[in-house]
Amino acid sequence: MLHSIAGKNKLLIIIGLAVVVVAGVAVVTVTGGRAKGAKTEKGHTQTAEMNLGQFVVTLADSPQVRYLKTDIVLEVAGKLPEGHGGGHGGEAKAPAPIRDAVIEVLSSKTLAQLNRPGGRETLKESLILCINNRLDKGTQVKNVFFNEFAMQ
Repeated sequence: MLHSIAGKNKLLIIIGLAVVVVAGVAVVTVTGGRAKGAKTEKGHTQTAEMNLGQFVVTLADSPQVRYLKTDIVLEVAGKLPEGHGGGHGGEAKAPAPIRDAVIEVLSSKTLAQLNRPGGRETLKESLILCINNRLDKGTQVKNVFFNEFAMQ
């Protein structure tokens, strides 16, 4: 009878440890392994999204007139530029220098450049470079997302 009680105690301890381990793995999986606001493995702070809104530009094609209509969201690390971010009363507009940089890059592309394989990825890289050159030190665009992308 003593062996059966000791065996049951061991079994309960093993089950309890298994539950704790599974719960720990679940928490790490859901939170990404770090607390909110914590730094990532590379020492960079968490990122925020900046919605730049919609753009309609004339592409660099000639002699035909071609248009690009897109809606862009940036993933930004560091402090968001002034005038943007979470306030009350609606979403703030992106600063003019950032919108200007986007228009500059978009209007310099041709339909053929954007249609070729990897064309949109190249466009994203160009946008990141151009925008980062206009941002304050410590703020950096990490990624560009197109919510809408139509050419004519």
